[in-house]
Parts: sequence; C-alpha cells; structure tokens
Amino acid sequence: MKIDDLQNVYEMLLRACNQNKNRIFFVRQNETYADLLRAVKRRAVVLAKRFRIKAGDTVALMSGNTPEFIKSYFAILSQGARVLMLDTGLAQSEHINMMERTNCKLALAQKSYFIPNGPKMFDIESTDDTDEKDFIATKCKRDDLAMLSFTSGSTGNPKIVGITHGNLLALANGAQFYRAVVKPNDIFYGFLPLYHIYGVVINIVAPLVLDGRLLLQPVLNPREFLRDFHEYKPEIIPAVPRIWETFYKKIIQSARERHVYTLMRIIVSMRHILNAIGLSSLVRRVTKPVHDIFGGNTRVLISAGATLKPSIRKFYESMGFVVGDCYGLTETTGPANFNFAFKLPDGSMHYAGPLAGNEIKIHNPNKQGIGEIWVRGEMVMPAYIDNDVANQDSFEDGWYKTGDIGVIDSRGRLAVKGRKKQVIVLDSGKNVYPDELEDLYLQNDEILAAAVFEYTIHGKIVPFAVFQVAPGTSMARASMLLKASNLKIAPYKWVNHFAITESELPQTSAKKIKHYMVREMLDAGKFEVSK
Repeated sequence: MKIDDLQNVYEMLLRACNQNKNRIFFVRQNETYADLLRAVKRRAVVLAKRFRIKAGDTVALMSGNTPEFIKSYFAILSQGARVLMLDTGLAQSEHINMMERTNCKLALAQKSYFIPNGPKMFDIESTDDTDEKDFIATKCKRDDLAMLSFTSGSTGNPKIVGITHGNLLALANGAQFYRAVVKPNDIFYGFLPLYHIYGVVINIVAPLVLDGRLLLQPVLNPREFLRDFHEYKPEIIPAVPRIWETFYKKIIQSARERHVYTLMRIIVSMRHILNAIGLSSLVRRVTKPVHDIFGGNTRVLISAGATLKPSIRKFYESMGFVVGDCYGLTETTGPANFNFAFKLPDGSMHYAGPLAGNEIKIHNPNKQGIGEIWVRGEMVMPAYIDNDVANQDSFEDGWYKTGDIGVIDSRGRLAVKGRKKQVIVLDSGKNVYPDELEDLYLQNDEILAAAVFEYTIHGKIVPFAVFQVAPGTSMARASMLLKASNLKIAPYKWVNHFAITESELPQTSAKKIKHYMVREMLDAGKFEVSK
C-alpha cells in the first residue's frame, strides 16, 4: 500500500478499504473493509451533526476491545479532531483530570465507564442511524495532531504526548517492510488494550495497511485466548512479555511432566543440523505440541510494552516461530527498533532495526557499549503538549532522549538494560542493570515475576530483589535458586538480599512491573524477607 502521497489517517483508511473492499477485516463479526468504512462514515456524521465536533476538538475514547472503538477512532480523526486515549483501568478522578487538561468536548465510552455528572458522554456501542452520504472528511495535514496520550495516570503531573497524522503515516509506511513475513489475510489477534500505543500499532494500523484481518478479544482471560486460538487459528499473536513468559513456563512444565523436556532441548538445539540432513520431520514432531497451543497456524509472535527477556525470545525462535521483539514508547509512536529475524525476498536475513525514516543510537556508551537510547525520525512526536520544561529535557539536536539504557549489537539488535534512573550504581562505582538480573532469575520456573532495584542495607547500596514465586515455594527453596543463578554472573552483580510473595506484583496496563510500588510494599512489610 502506497503511503507517501497521503496527508492524513482518514486517507490511509480510505485507500486500504477501497483496495480490500470485500475482504474480511473484523473476523469475529464477519465484517469487511467496506463495512468498516461505512461504519466510520456514519459515526463521523453523528459526531459532526449531533455534537458539532470539528477540527481541533478533543474527543476521548473509553472502551474495551470492540470494533466500535476502532470505528470511532477513525471517525474522530476524519473530522480533524484529536483522539484522547484513556486507560480504562484508571480512576474516574483521573479520567476527569485528563479530559479537563485536554479541553475534551466529548467522550465516546461504553456505559460501564460513564462518569456521573461528568463530561458529555455518548454510548460508543450505539447504533448509528445516519446516512454515510452525508459524510464530509476534514482535510487534515501531516503536521496536525491526531492522538493525545498521557504518559502516566498515577503521578501528580503526567505529561501529554501529542502524536500527529504524519507520525501515524510514518508508522504505516514503515510497516510495509514486514510484508516479507506478514501475509495478506493473516489474522492478527487483538486482546491488547487499544488505548495503548502498542494496541494502536499492532491492532489498528498494522492489520489495515498490511491487508490483514483482526480478531478482537475484549476479555483478558487465558481460557478465552486458548479457545480463540483453536477456533480461529491466528497467524500473528501480539502480547506483552509477561504473557510470553507465562506460556513459556507452562510449556516447560508440561514437557517435564511428560518426561520429554531433555529430549526437546537436545533436538531443538540441533535443529539446524537435523534439517540439513533431512530429519526436519523429527524437529516438527517435537515442536508441534507447542504450535498446537496457539492453534497450529501461528508463524509470528510479537512482544512489546516492556522488555522481552532474551532467553524467552530465543526459546520461541528455537520452536520455529518468527519473534518480533519491539522496543518503543508512546513518544516514538511505538516501534523505535525491532529485533525481528526473518528472511527477506532476496534470501538474505534481516535481524533488527528501526522502521524506515527513523534512527536509533546509543548515546555516550561506556566500554561495554551501554548508554542511553536516543531516537529520531518521522515517528517521533513533535513535542509534549504545553510542557516546555519536559521538551527541553527530552530533546537534543533532533534526538529524543528516551531515558532507557541499552546496547546495540553488530546485527543491530537492541538489548534494553533498564531505565536510566533505575540503574544501580554500587559503592564501588560499578553499574548493575536490573533487567539483566530479572532475566537471569526468571529462568527458574518457580520464579514467576521479579523486580530488582537499588536498596540500602547497613549503609551500603545493594541490588535487592522481590520475587513472585509459585505456590508452595519456600524461602529456603528461593534462596537455593537464587544462589545457583548468581553463579552465572560476576560476583559484584549478585543479589544476596531478597523477598518473596505468592501474590502478583503490581503492574501497569502494559504488564510492566511497577518497581516503585514494589519498593513501597517492601518498606511496608508486605513481603517475606530473607534473613
């Protein structure tokens, strides 16, 4: 799909729908691209005629993963208005604050999210009885704002990210590169929250511009996921790292219970040799049960929203999946860099890199090549809204300073070490990177989640870990697992002080562990602490 001559997101929708009129877009509802376009026009007429929505207005979306969310999203943009993406997990007071700060004129919401005596609300699931012939699109330009998102809903003064039509078109243009691995009519699974930038990227823009289909799942329940996998057999499944870690542990546990774990490890480690000598059927026999979990047709697994542990990525790749491990932020319209190994049409291998029109670099790297991740290009937001201080701190010579620490290898693969503010600087001056340690400890099946952070014990700065452990895992058992893992790394990195809990650690909507909350809970005595 050609993007270069387009000026706004509605034009992108129009081109995609005209090119794929009779193809199915919404799988569960059996609705075509043409059906999507008609619904967008009808909803846009409601916005324009009933609510007088015009260019520059702000309209909020508060909904689960339904077709109405996507239809309303495009309808708002078609009128030149800005979509305010609201996290449905936040409190009503936070929603009100966000709508007031953005001068929100209207909220399209499911009735369960209506705010009594609050801003003007409209049931997003209403049936529109308007005529699409009355539709008129507003001519937006690439520089016009399309989306507003808050960086955080729980801090006192969260920043407002402004994403333009041009940012979203750059994303769509960059997505064309992945036609080598994403095929027309592929089903994208859609349980990720659509209000999150990851949901926008992989469940709104990507299926549309890559001629795909979308299977939305509004219920966050693994049983529903598995039922969908077996019924609809999606080719592309995006998820957050915590989901992939959970599946990984279940797969390993099942293999051990069937006493085939050692055999599986040996065969997949030799898969290249076995394939070369004509024993690929043996590899397929070992990996088939894993593929069957996802329905049997899945080729591509996508991970974003947080850092995917390298050990988890390598496991799924060894099972024969193509794994797209994405790094990005709302400020970069999602994928600033993709670790995504697959064959290009000319037979060469692609391993990693930013989308076309964008750059990534490590600023001021140390001897190990580790430094702050900087990004610039067509997908980087122009600025935070009404926040000169944040903009001055965040931009330098056109580069956006992410605040994340990482390293890029010779193939362009990015390994994120953690947040700049979370790097643990020991009294010796050496740096310890929490993400690296969390990846190490999560390789133990009985450690379900890990949060490593700086802590002071007896006046000395040390790395401290809080582990969510499997039911029945004792402190003594956790200590043994920890010590065994520590032997794999340099002694100065060792975690010797830790706490355990069987309760789930607090997470963001993208399933990132909230380290500051874990630390607060530790200080409040919520965990069992090692002696």
